[in-house]
Amino acid sequence: MNAHGVIRATKDLDLCPAPSRDNLGRLASFLRELGVRQLGVDDEGFSAQEMPFDPTRVEDLAAGGNFRLETPYGIVAVMQWIPGIDADPAYDYLAADAQADTAFGVSVTVCSLDHLRHTKRVAGHPQDLQDLADLAAAHPEAGD
Repeated sequence: MNAHGVIRATKDLDLCPAPSRDNLGRLASFLRELGVRQLGVDDEGFSAQEMPFDPTRVEDLAAGGNFRLETPYGIVAVMQWIPGIDADPAYDYLAADAQADTAFGVSVTVCSLDHLRHTKRVAGHPQDLQDLADLAAAHPEAGD
């Protein structure tokens, strides 16, 4: 949202990682260093045995699942499957139209405005609908 001109505090950071083994290895290592905790396990009725995939293991990330993680800096959602995107994993589809940007002096790649709008429409939660209205106001020339 922020990269597309709508400044608001978000509840989490969504990451859609490149699915190469090297990249997933770097992500798993970084998540391990952060000491992430998978949300929904042990705190919402699911035992670790019921949700055995571990985002700090490259093999488990490579399985293509999604993870919602608590970090010391906030919530991170690792999204490899995204509703409304037929590609599995979603990375190649999103990367084809992504744009380079800079955040806090670090180069980042963010999904295109069209893809962001599409995923918000498919999700359809109240915040997503508000985001669509805010994006329309920020980019009236782009339509919806």
